[in-house]
Amino acid sequence: MGVGGDPSEVLQVLYQGEPGAYSEEAAQRLFPGVPATGRPTFAAAFAGLGAGRAAVLPVENSLGGVVQEVSDLLWAHPEVVVLGEHFLPVRHQLLTATSAPVRRALSHPQALAQCAGFLAERGIEPVPHPDTAGAARWVAEHQVPGEAAIASAAAAARYGLRVVAEDIADRASNRTRFLVCLPGTVRLAPPALPAKLSLGFVTAHSPGALAAVLLECSQRRLNLSRLDSRPIPDLPFEYRFYADLELDPGQDCSQLMAALGGLTSELRVFGLYPRALAT
Repeated sequence: MGVGGDPSEVLQVLYQGEPGAYSEEAAQRLFPGVPATGRPTFAAAFAGLGAGRAAVLPVENSLGGVVQEVSDLLWAHPEVVVLGEHFLPVRHQLLTATSAPVRRALSHPQALAQCAGFLAERGIEPVPHPDTAGAARWVAEHQVPGEAAIASAAAAARYGLRVVAEDIADRASNRTRFLVCLPGTVRLAPPALPAKLSLGFVTAHSPGALAAVLLECSQRRLNLSRLDSRPIPDLPFEYRFYADLELDPGQDCSQLMAALGGLTSELRVFGLYPRALAT
């Protein structure tokens, strides 16, 4: 099972965001001791992949849903494959540089949405920022009375901010699923461990086309853990689908892939990798 590409040979890990971002934390957990470098965008992280470099990128959040840009970039980069996944608990903190009462909170729009109840109850104005760690850095550098950031405890430590409120997300179950991506090729051998198969595909634009794909998965007793759609550029109101299927140890997916090849006009396998536990 797995991909062509040895994780033991990874010398640098890329992530999207600034130092102190949740993505940096995920990268450090997955590759302890390996230097982690932030890139300003997901596209820049993909562009930086090469020999000795992997990327750790968020693909979905338990509250905010799918991070569509990462899926779209996997489709656009067939030379990149998924090696593994990791679930990171997301614990948002309210961080300040001054002692003034907090009136405004800067953070990524998803983080603001995940803390909307906390902010509304206290009359704190949400202010969108491109990155949680970047918001923490901005607050530390400008020290505007009444302005705070929503970010991680690691960001507070990195930028010298005070944590004035802990675990402020509206749901304690907040988790982000990260994918490990690197250049390589997919091998569809039966997995030795519980696994996940990540796919992208386009069906005929006709009644029952998607149902036929789902029926093939159901008949092989494959649990569908994710299914979402994205518009196809230049084909108005036609869609590409992304799916994750769960495989048991020893389960062969070669017949499924052959069947799906006949039911789709385009089919991509992003990766076959060990399934992580959502702690």
